Amino acid sequence: MRPISSLDELVFLFINDALSGPLLTPLFALVTRLGDGLVLALLILPAIYLRDRKRLRHHGLGIVVTVALSGGVVNLAKIAIDRDRPPNHFAEKGVDVHVSGPVPSDRSFPSGHSQTAFGAAVYLCFLYPLGTPIFLALATGVGLSRIALGVHFPLDVLAGAATGAAFSWVGYLFFERRRRSATARPPARGA
Repeated sequence: MRPISSLDELVFLFINDALSGPLLTPLFALVTRLGDGLVLALLILPAIYLRDRKRLRHHGLGIVVTVALSGGVVNLAKIAIDRDRPPNHFAEKGVDVHVSGPVPSDRSFPSGHSQTAFGAAVYLCFLYPLGTPIFLALATGVGLSRIALGVHFPLDVLAGAATGAAFSWVGYLFFERRRRSATARPPARGA
């Protein structure tokens, strides 16, 4: 049995153990769904449509594009970095970890669910600043769920979150600049 040597491994084992149990595991299995792109789109886009159609017109595409682009970067990073999922990694060391459900077949680094959740959350923070604590708390819950369910290391979650957040920050600025320049233009002659 090889020793557990990295801080990432130790933090994973602590969180994975602390956040597993008969009540927490089903809760995190539900929370982790907020990191699925389709689930988020089905929750966010209709909510913005019902609350604020004008913002949806200007930023609906922005949310989708920035989250999708950062997802592409995450998937390329998974291939390039080729990090084992925690259950496979720890099996080589003879250490059992709590896993809920099947272990995904793709690689571990970075976390796509965290990228999606934080990408959407950060974009929404720009659109609706008063909701920032709620958006970030939900995204953090998704990140923790990936560790609690045994499918990602903490660094996977942090890298996914940073990627999603960075793309959404840049994407929001781009789409907001487009919106402002479109509304600042004088109306066309004869209109």
